[in-house]
Order: sequence, then C-alpha cells, then structure tokens
Amino acid sequence: MKKLTLAICLIFTLAVLGACSDTESSSSNVSKKSEEVKTKGELKAEDYEKLYSDPKKYKGYEVEITGQVFTEPEKDEDGTYIQLWADPENSEKNTLAAINDPKLKIKTEDYVKIKGVVKDEFEGENAFGGTIKAPMILAESIEVVDYITAVAPTLKEIKIDKEINQHGIIVTLQKIEIANNQTRVYLKVKNDTQDNASFYSSSAKLIVGSKQLEEEYADPETTGLQEVQSELLSGIETEGVIVYPAIDSNEKLIKLNAEASSDNYDLDFKPFVFEIPLN
Repeated sequence: MKKLTLAICLIFTLAVLGACSDTESSSSNVSKKSEEVKTKGELKAEDYEKLYSDPKKYKGYEVEITGQVFTEPEKDEDGTYIQLWADPENSEKNTLAAINDPKLKIKTEDYVKIKGVVKDEFEGENAFGGTIKAPMILAESIEVVDYITAVAPTLKEIKIDKEINQHGIIVTLQKIEIANNQTRVYLKVKNDTQDNASFYSSSAKLIVGSKQLEEEYADPETTGLQEVQSELLSGIETEGVIVYPAIDSNEKLIKLNAEASSDNYDLDFKPFVFEIPLN
C-alpha cells in the first residue's frame, strides 16, 4: 500500500536520517492490509542480529521485537506507524513498524513489544550520506511494556526478604533480579528512630567473588525504577532499586555491603552485610 510506505518514509525523515529514498520495497512490496500475509515461520533467535544487517533476506519471517519509540508516531485512517530502537540502550537496531490500528495509544519514548512479520527492507540516506537499512514490520500487535521487559528482562529472580536492624535503622533486602545486561537489587530502608538518618545507594557495593561492583545510574523517569531516598526523617520508610553491572547467574554466593548513619553521633553503625546464595 503506497500510503503505508509514504508514512514510514515520513517517520524516517522526521528522525533526521536524511532523504527518504525508495527501494524496490516501495509501494509494490507493501501490500494492502487486507491481504493475508504468508509467513515462513518464526525467525530463529540466532538470526535476529542478522536481520539488521540484511533485512531483505528475512522477508516473511515472524518476529517478536522489543524496543523504545524514538520519533512521534504517525497515524492516518488506516493505521499507526512507529520507529523504534530495538537496542534502546545503545540507540541501535532501527526498526519501522505499521499496524492496522489508527486508535493505538502510543507516544515517543514508550517501550513496546511488537509481534508481526518482516514485510521488507527500508533503505534511506542519513545526514552524512551513509546508507541506512532497517526492517519494516507489519505488526499483528504492538503492546506498550515497561523498561525491564524491553531492555533488561529478568533471567533469574532471588527472593530474600531479610532485614538487618541497627539502632532502629532497618535495611531490608527484598529481592535480586539478574538480567543479561544488569543486576537489580530491591531494598527497603526505614528510619525507626527519633533522629534523622542517611542511606546512600552509591555507598552500597555488590561483591561478586573478588570484585566490587558499583551502582550504575538508572534514570527513574525513563526506567520507571524507583530510587532509594538518601535522607530519611524520623519514621520515614523508603524503597527502591539499585542497579549494578551484570553478573554470572551461576555464581554460588554474592554479598551486598550497604551503609547507613544517624544524626545521633553517639551511635556506632557497622556495614549492613547481606549474603545472598544464588544456587
């Protein structure tokens, strides 16, 4: 359908990727939405990387892609058209998708999961004169998902719910989630004293073998991961997530070494140390 191709080209242009140059994937290859799409089966997991170097080779394969929308979605009476990074952490794996749903609620920076068929390859020219290739997906469904689902799916979850109480400052290690590209530590801290207390997530170290891992910043606005508050008034409780680099899920034991303090300087605090068996 010509309108579909033009809409996708418009999205590409809005992304400042240069002129939209038609390839043989233009109107002749983008069929009417009412046409039944013949598929070649599901794309193998090991072929997803190859999809982005040679999209045309994988026309007709069913795919499931997660990523983040990075341009304003386009709509017309026939459908909704989006452009996303399938690798949002590195702003890579440009992907174009269209769905026969003009009422789809979606916006820039949303994380999405797309199920559909590789219809063709889009080829254009960026602002530097380089060639840009991207798979064009005819989507059966586009679902808005959270950051974890799109960027760092949980491979292993270890529920702990262990608390350490020192002088009325209570630190609870709730759980740990291991992903391919990060480790998430879920904590709760309560100041059950009459004085102000402090807890700095940047002082919490994850110890794996002989390595000491430092906190990695995760913007709450883009990730949806809540931060542990640093300054706690009397009676205040806070909980959130500390993100660390990825670890090997086959490790047998890791440790979390956290620190807290009070405005009552007569109190002596030791590190809050949690031992976490992974297997």
